[in-house]
Amino acid sequence: MVFNDLLHRKNIEQAKEMAAALTFCGGFIDAYTFIQRGQTLAAGQTGNIIFFSASVANGNVTGMLNRLSTILSFILGLIIVTLIHKHSQSHYWRIFEMIPIIIICVVVSFLPHSVPNYYIVPLLAVGLAMQSGAFSKIEGLGYSNAFTSGNLKKSVLAWSKFYFDKNIDQKAPAENYSILVGAFMSGAIISALIQKILGIRTLLVAAFLLSIINTFYGYVIFLRHKEWEKELKSRG
Repeated sequence: MVFNDLLHRKNIEQAKEMAAALTFCGGFIDAYTFIQRGQTLAAGQTGNIIFFSASVANGNVTGMLNRLSTILSFILGLIIVTLIHKHSQSHYWRIFEMIPIIIICVVVSFLPHSVPNYYIVPLLAVGLAMQSGAFSKIEGLGYSNAFTSGNLKKSVLAWSKFYFDKNIDQKAPAENYSILVGAFMSGAIISALIQKILGIRTLLVAAFLLSIINTFYGYVIFLRHKEWEKELKSRG
């Protein structure tokens, strides 16, 4: 039933199931970089700016490099998304933009702790920025699948309007944003638990999950366009 609903959706990329799965992976990867790669967040640039400021104040050059390179890399990833979207004529452009984060997760999983984090975390930041830019709406509303402070804010505001202003229209957004917050938290917690077993190899799990999500999305897009082609031929 869920698959059939997704198949016939006009905007499959905005489905809450897709948004929750991607946000889970965002929390998963952020927890990994914080625990395994120098307490730097691949996507949470608000935290990185604070960490960068603290590093500047303490004269921590390595800390400054880790955070500043990650911030700049996240910006670069968003620029790449914009350029690909502008120039790509393919219906599958989102799939192409998900490939980098999958490859990067696999590569990083085999890089030892001796490799400086200012080489590693920025790579993940680029990939997550591309993921975030490619999938940026849930049921028509803006959201982030790479960090969750904005989702939390929107969830609380929507629930407040629903309960205090009796605005029924805010119930669905409130539920969707709450799902995203829960997905991000779940991803971070599960990542932390798996890291106790797999250590730096934990990102292989993220790569596997993202591959499934990307393959599923591509398959649905393929089937949907096949249906459209049949409809056009029947009308012709």
